[in-house]
Amino acid sequence: MPPGSDSPAGDRPAGDRLAADRPEPGQPEEVFRLHPLTPIALGGKILGVLVLVTLLGLVDGTGSGKTAVIWRTAIFGGVAVLLVLRGVIVVFVTSYHLLGGELRIDSGLLQKQSKRVRLNRVQSVDVLEPLSARIFGLAEVKVTTAGSQRASIRLRFLAAPVAHQLRADLLARSSGTTDQAPEAPERPLLRVPHQQLVRAQLLQLVSWRLLLLAIGPVLAVVGNNNGHNGTAIVGVSLFISLGLALLLTLWRQINTFWDFTVGDTVDGLRIRHGLLSTSRQTVPPGRIQAVLIHQPLSWRPFGWAQVRMNVAGYGRSDSSGHQTVLIPVADKDYAEAFVGWLLGGVDLAHVPLTRPPRRAALRVPGWWRYELAGANDRLFVARHGMLSRTIDVVPHERTQSLRLTAGPWQRALGLATVRLDSTRGPVKTRAAHRDATEAREMLDRQIDRARAARQARQVG
Repeated sequence: MPPGSDSPAGDRPAGDRLAADRPEPGQPEEVFRLHPLTPIALGGKILGVLVLVTLLGLVDGTGSGKTAVIWRTAIFGGVAVLLVLRGVIVVFVTSYHLLGGELRIDSGLLQKQSKRVRLNRVQSVDVLEPLSARIFGLAEVKVTTAGSQRASIRLRFLAAPVAHQLRADLLARSSGTTDQAPEAPERPLLRVPHQQLVRAQLLQLVSWRLLLLAIGPVLAVVGNNNGHNGTAIVGVSLFISLGLALLLTLWRQINTFWDFTVGDTVDGLRIRHGLLSTSRQTVPPGRIQAVLIHQPLSWRPFGWAQVRMNVAGYGRSDSSGHQTVLIPVADKDYAEAFVGWLLGGVDLAHVPLTRPPRRAALRVPGWWRYELAGANDRLFVARHGMLSRTIDVVPHERTQSLRLTAGPWQRALGLATVRLDSTRGPVKTRAAHRDATEAREMLDRQIDRARAARQARQVG
């Protein structure tokens, strides 16, 4: 799957692109609305909490407390009704119109709004199924357009089969096909075993987190031996709090990446994962801007690594970070081979790399030996980290900008760092602590490589 162009429109003149985006005369307009059960799915979490609190109040309400229970039940019931009523209004006033290469969303009760999205600007189309929606067989379609994920369009909620068909239709139209298209067939590439996922997440909790967890029992023992009950209570409370936090973190990671699968389709990489709430993400060809292969210290004895990516349209607004995960855990050799295949069939081990000069040891003792960087005719690769290892990979044509930085200590040693900027995401590529002259030459060569790669892509 070689990287494609940034948009189907390519470099055509603006007038031609606008003409291509206009619906052709006689094209049918598809109009659809949200599912009638959307109000309950939208307020699923809050409604669940209200019902639970109300039931607990009814169980505990005896004697003189019955009046308070009645009032509390009435208040919670009123809030639930308002939530459902708000959802009903959203369903009633919201409609979606699909015509040619355009998606229009009409909404608003008192103040009408109409938003139009050009499908040739679509970066990705994802199908999300949170637990409150899965219960009723519903799903959300999330359309991310060029620019920022904050501007994404969320169609909440549709029947799951309708959502999957709409996703396939939007992807087909974004590539210039206007016919009704079934979901593209998928070639399986990877499925993360459940046992490996659980073991990997448990190992990530080992290290300083367990040291923090051990502080609680130590404080409890010291407090009891010295007769300080307050210290013992603080120690026990700290142990319980940290233990619950670690268990919650472990559960969140397992719940998110459970049954993680990656497939190859004509639409791009199809990524599915989730236990209670599921996500079905499609990354079109050419949207991956940079990739990193990270090997935490606790995974190195097992030869495991994680693969993450910078994707156009995704960035810091993805607070959970799961949308930038390409592989949550896999064998390191497989991860490197997968990334090489993904970026056009390159063997990362054959990319020539060099390390900083020996005087860089005065800046980063020990670590300087592991700051490797280099490039071939297609990729820039940087390897760094002494304890945890990371490999950053950026195709030349995806380089957004380059910078040369040097702090006071670096300048005193005649060193500088070359930084390659990509779209927002987890990949931060750099060639650190280089000889200042070498860094300047590396920067100039990378500018030439990026320019030549973009010109070759446009010609192709």
